[in-house]
Amino acid sequence: MQKTALSFLLMMALPFAACSQEPSEEESTALRNISRSIDILDATWNTSIKGTADNQYLEATYNTVTCAVSGPSDVWPYTAVIEAHCSILEALNAAKDIDKELYEQKFPIYKSRLEQLIDNLEYYRGTYTLSSYATSNKEWSPFAVPRASRRGAANVTGILNVYDDQMWLSRELIRAYRLTGNDAYLTEAAYLADYALEGWDCWRDADGNEYGGITWGPGYNSKHACSNAPLIQPLVWLHDIYSNSGETIDYFYRDENNNVASATVERAEYYLNFAKKIYDWQKTRLKHSSGVYWDMMGADNTILVSRGYRQHVDCGNPTGSLISYNTGTMIAGAAELYRTTSQASYLNDMGEATRASLNQFAKYVRSQATYEFSTDETACNGFTTWFNDVLMRACVDAEPYVENIASKNILNSFQTCLDYAFENHNRNNLLPIHLLEGWGTEEVTKGFHQMAFASQYAMLAVRLLAKKEAGVTANRVTACATADNVYTISGVSMGAYDNVKQKLPKGVYIVGAKKLLLGNN
Repeated sequence: MQKTALSFLLMMALPFAACSQEPSEEESTALRNISRSIDILDATWNTSIKGTADNQYLEATYNTVTCAVSGPSDVWPYTAVIEAHCSILEALNAAKDIDKELYEQKFPIYKSRLEQLIDNLEYYRGTYTLSSYATSNKEWSPFAVPRASRRGAANVTGILNVYDDQMWLSRELIRAYRLTGNDAYLTEAAYLADYALEGWDCWRDADGNEYGGITWGPGYNSKHACSNAPLIQPLVWLHDIYSNSGETIDYFYRDENNNVASATVERAEYYLNFAKKIYDWQKTRLKHSSGVYWDMMGADNTILVSRGYRQHVDCGNPTGSLISYNTGTMIAGAAELYRTTSQASYLNDMGEATRASLNQFAKYVRSQATYEFSTDETACNGFTTWFNDVLMRACVDAEPYVENIASKNILNSFQTCLDYAFENHNRNNLLPIHLLEGWGTEEVTKGFHQMAFASQYAMLAVRLLAKKEAGVTANRVTACATADNVYTISGVSMGAYDNVKQKLPKGVYIVGAKKLLLGNN
């Protein structure tokens, strides 16, 4: 994407408070969170990341007693390693005005690792020809579930690639782009988003409405919460990035008569419109009476292709389990859509979903005076630890808008439980999935889970620093000046910036990575 050099004239004097030499209590906690995040990530890197720099992979499990490993992991857990590195980079960026030495020492290390991790994604990539609902026999190169022995040689046919894996990767690649400015990451993120949207069922019913929903993968007929809502947030981010770029995309769909039609549309609007459509589909079809979300609409997995196009096949009613991440992705999606559209329904949805999540997925532990989120019986039994990570990071995204007790309790409970485990059940900087109870007789952990803990600690640091920056007023700017008339509010979320920008005098503000914004007064 073309980069445009921007310069703005400071139009009125900006009161400025220099960065404090002594960190506040919130800043100190944030720095401690970053330190612990790094400790967990490095311990996992040293025990579970194997291979060479150009042939690197994640071992699926690690025995904390015998040091035995098993792997390599599928692409989904590998994506969690990328996520953790993005989260640490985001936290370091947020803290660079508080601890410049920490930032300068650590940021290059994890940036280099991130580049290495993304490069080694190629062992999961393969190429095949897809017949989707409105395009016929188009070649794509997505990422497979299992890892191949050679770059680009993965088998991605049938059920061996799924749309949700592409969505999680698209999200992290956008974050990587924002943190590093590497245009290749943005190009890949948009490509994967475009591929996932090939799974949208654009056939129309008798009333002329799209059936909608993205199947779990091209080899599945079921439509899952995890193959729809995870794409909402990255789609809105892509809308932000491509706004005013003038870039277009050729969009293929089914018209009112179910004939294949096409249109050339602006990329930014294409992505935002699909974010809204996916959100509305999941809210309508998969919302549970409790306020959280069903897992899927099941099916017999009949796949029909006629004349080169995939056909619509009914896939039944909502079913499956209620899993925390399926609500988390809707909270994150609502936060981005509310930020972009200011539509009140998204704000109401965030409030309802956070309250429902606390009721459904957490229990109050009286002895610790905190909530704890339910997880699997053992580390090898499932992925709930990472599912909870998705819910937590969504609550961080929603916090600038949602001011309710449930949201605060969710985030404070993650902080309390992580701290308790780190201080009481720390096993060479690895944590048990039962944060309050400890390891028990368990010896085996998953790098997948440890990367979730590392990411949680980092995002809790970002949360604390964003809350601090949200207190900025026209009389006291707590960010540091990076150059004359240019001010950095490091690590603050776009939502938090939106909450305070009306109070700022006109000037240039750099919010997060490569974001130039103006105060409004």
